[in-house]
Amino acid sequence: MLTRPHATAEAGLGTTVLGVLGLVLLPIALVGLLLSGGGLVWGILAGLAALAVLVAYIDPFGR
Repeated sequence: MLTRPHATAEAGLGTTVLGVLGLVLLPIALVGLLLSGGGLVWGILAGLAALAVLVAYIDPFGR
């Protein structure tokens, strides 16, 4: 009765989906960077994908 309630699974699932999307988008953005010679949009996408993977790895919403 005095224990903490369990965290909901939706928050952890959301960060997992974010990480998977980041892992899919990161290679695509890196190939786009290579082919375009350093385009700003591809660089921003690669940075956002890396950030998504980092957030999913840290998992601030999980237990």
